[in-house]
Amino acid sequence: MAAATVLLREVTRRAPRLFGLERSRWRLADLGRVVPWLRNRAAGSVHRVLDRLDVRYKRGRAYFHSPDLAYDAKLAAVTAAQALAHAHPETVVLRYEDEFTYYRRPTVSRAWAPRRTDAPRVAQGLGANKRRRIAACLEAATGRVHFWQRHRFDRKTLLRFYAAVVAAYPAAEAIFLVQDNWPVHVHPDVLAALPAPLVLLPLPTYAPWTNPVEDLWRALLGDVLHHHDFGDDWAGLQTAVANWLAGWSEGSTELLRIVGLCPD
Repeated sequence: MAAATVLLREVTRRAPRLFGLERSRWRLADLGRVVPWLRNRAAGSVHRVLDRLDVRYKRGRAYFHSPDLAYDAKLAAVTAAQALAHAHPETVVLRYEDEFTYYRRPTVSRAWAPRRTDAPRVAQGLGANKRRRIAACLEAATGRVHFWQRHRFDRKTLLRFYAAVVAAYPAAEAIFLVQDNWPVHVHPDVLAALPAPLVLLPLPTYAPWTNPVEDLWRALLGDVLHHHDFGDDWAGLQTAVANWLAGWSEGSTELLRIVGLCPD
């Protein structure tokens, strides 16, 4: 189910013209032609599948976007690297990487509470808000997570993090690190000092859904950061975040399902 949802959302986020259809918006019949497991289904059947996968017919929102003309080429390079890592697991590794910022004050989301009350109430604490940066990379084959927490990730700190990732795989001949287009990732100083055997693979621009680590952050928000009760215990919150991330340090099929890398 997770793999089907990821595929369907990937398709609907892109223009039908990229799939050879002379249309600007998707119709149910179009999705039935493009998505392999929806072929030969009636429109009503396609609609029920979309509803089950939580894909809705929604009103659009105006925004400005510069499409990545290398979208398909970048994803093809990631797919090729993943196939290489699958064929040579002892010497080739593929990891997705991303950065995330969280704050001392808890984020507000939905939660169960009695009706006709003002609950749930999310206490924001009395002290000044603070922030913390995380860099994490997720191994595509096992779900292993390697992470650092720091005040910030500048070029030098990011390079030290890369070196720590490389050190975790002493037998690796190639370590592919798939990441977004944050300017620090592609800064000339970073590219010039990359530790061997690290190879950076860029994801398409403006396409966060192509990075499974985004789902790791969503799970962290849901389990730890939404409505947390640490108040002004800033050190305690940092420890709770570290403990949650460390829980995935040995790899997990459950985490692979959460981030859409483990087909059901």
